[in-house]
Amino acid sequence: MDTQPELKNSKEIIAYLSNHFPKCFTIEGEARPLKIGIFQDLVEKFAHDERFSKTKLRVALRSYTVSWRYLYCLKNGVNRVDLDGNVCDTVTSQQAEHAQAELKASKEKAKAKRVAENRDKPSRSDKIKNKTTNNRRNNNSSVAKNKDNSQIKPVLQNIDMGQLKIGLAIKVLIGTKPISVVVSSIEKGHIRVKIPSGMELTITPDRILL
Repeated sequence: MDTQPELKNSKEIIAYLSNHFPKCFTIEGEARPLKIGIFQDLVEKFAHDERFSKTKLRVALRSYTVSWRYLYCLKNGVNRVDLDGNVCDTVTSQQAEHAQAELKASKEKAKAKRVAENRDKPSRSDKIKNKTTNNRRNNNSSVAKNKDNSQIKPVLQNIDMGQLKIGLAIKVLIGTKPISVVVSSIEKGHIRVKIPSGMELTITPDRILL
């Protein structure tokens, strides 16, 4: 005889029970109040079932009866059912009050947990603030880098005018910025160059870069 697979957790056990006793256990929709002492009935029914132990059955039954769905169904005067769905007794007012108190406490505990989790998570404003801070740091790094680079002064060259030719590509210093230009004409004491935009400028030889 093949050994049946073991049911590993409460969810699997409750699903198993709902398949065997659909008029008693449900895994969705409205739950039914269970007969007092139904655990012992289950133990007798599954005395030779090796799919789960009595301990696992007790834990699964506990998880079922403390769920919000089950606690909600425990109202004064509602019928309790046995494994076959037969009415056996009713929920008392004391039992109903206890169930509603349990339900309220469970919901408050869940709410407190959500509040604590949300408090630990960075808010949207914090994320924006952190992003802004990081951007400022990156910008400051770029400014510092540019500042350091600006300290590297271009080297000017004393060049012989005879080395220059019309159409020769050279670099010249315009203000404090080196620019690639093309020699367009050479005159005594100065040079006409054309910058990439097409505009022509007149410069002196001492503005030519090394």
